[in-house]
Amino acid sequence: MPREDCLKCALSQNNECGFDYAVLRWLINDEEQNKRSTEVHVTDITGCLRRAWYDKVEPPSPEFPHAALARQIGSVIHKGLEGDDDALQSELPISRGAIQGTADIVYRDGRVLDFKTTRWLVPDKLPYSSHPMQVNIYAWMLRGMGREVNQLQIQYVDVTGPTKCRKCRVPVEMVMGEIMCPKCGNAPKGAHMGALLVDIPLMNDEQIETIICDRIDTLKKSIDTKVAPEQEPSFLCNYCSSFAKCQPNIRSN
Repeated sequence: MPREDCLKCALSQNNECGFDYAVLRWLINDEEQNKRSTEVHVTDITGCLRRAWYDKVEPPSPEFPHAALARQIGSVIHKGLEGDDDALQSELPISRGAIQGTADIVYRDGRVLDFKTTRWLVPDKLPYSSHPMQVNIYAWMLRGMGREVNQLQIQYVDVTGPTKCRKCRVPVEMVMGEIMCPKCGNAPKGAHMGALLVDIPLMNDEQIETIICDRIDTLKKSIDTKVAPEQEPSFLCNYCSSFAKCQPNIRSN
């Protein structure tokens, strides 16, 4: 549905989608501000190359409100990190060669931290997907800018909050250094307090550069020839705005 019709529908209070006019106006206006870029960003080469290709060579696909909302929740939480002090720099623009990026947190002692929001966090499966490569590329870029990097971490924040006790239906708490249910004392497997800090091994420049060069070359060749890169099916396909055009065979992954 065109944006104007979507807003008119919401004003008429025919809110079958569940979104009020004020919320839709916020999400649609935000979508306008997120124009597609021809520059190569870190997320282009660490994520699915076909999605990056769609973003750069085809008109933007209309974003469903629920997808825009999920993205905006993460953006709002990220804004809470903004602000430099004696210990760190936040939202630091960085670049090296043809790649642009923004590092979430760069501590002045050499620690680099990336911030990820998620739902239903599973500690045993961390770190997720391409996240380790992404923060390693930030480190590579920072080293190219003359910055020391001696530690990498990813801060995961679960927007659904702490684990809940299945029996008592209440969030777990930290009691005497142990995570447990405050009512029955049960310690659920994989319980967390709504956030987890994960250490990421540092890769050397040679390892990173090999991966970067290969993926940039593939993306640029696809842009020049207007032939899409091969599919990289994963669970993330279900959240991609280009799903209908791509039709990924996610069952093979």
